[in-house]
Amino acid sequence: MQIFASFEHSTYLEVGISELQKNGITDMFAVPLKKVNKEATVLDSLTQSDGRSFLDSGFALAVILSTIFASKGFEWELGAIYWGLIGAGSGILIGLLFEIISFKLKNKDKKIRLMKKDNQNNGEVILIINCEQKDDQLVSDILKKNLAIGLAKVSSDKHD
Repeated sequence: MQIFASFEHSTYLEVGISELQKNGITDMFAVPLKKVNKEATVLDSLTQSDGRSFLDSGFALAVILSTIFASKGFEWELGAIYWGLIGAGSGILIGLLFEIISFKLKNKDKKIRLMKKDNQNNGEVILIINCEQKDDQLVSDILKKNLAIGLAKVSSDKHD
């Protein structure tokens, strides 16, 4: 039987391989995948996140500036509501520009996109394990415990 598992490249993968070896499963093959997309995104979707937020400082600055502008807006011509909205918009823009410039200075080789494409590959390492049918559940439990992203089993038994 063959079991295929995909993992993010992390220490969980290493721990999982060590646990499998301790349990007598030694016929394994790991294939690291080459990362093809090095783009950061401004807006993360519900299912994809790159761990970087470009809008947090913009929203914090928007709160501060909208409060200041709204309180001064009682004395200025357009009024408190308009100046509060102007302060919020300018805070978001200033914070976003600051985050983009600081990101580009740190990561010159990465591109910035508005949103991530949906066809991105989640796994960075594919682990292929050859084992007996009786070890199927043990191997599956070890892989799940060590945060496997995906798991597939292919049985080599021939039924006539």
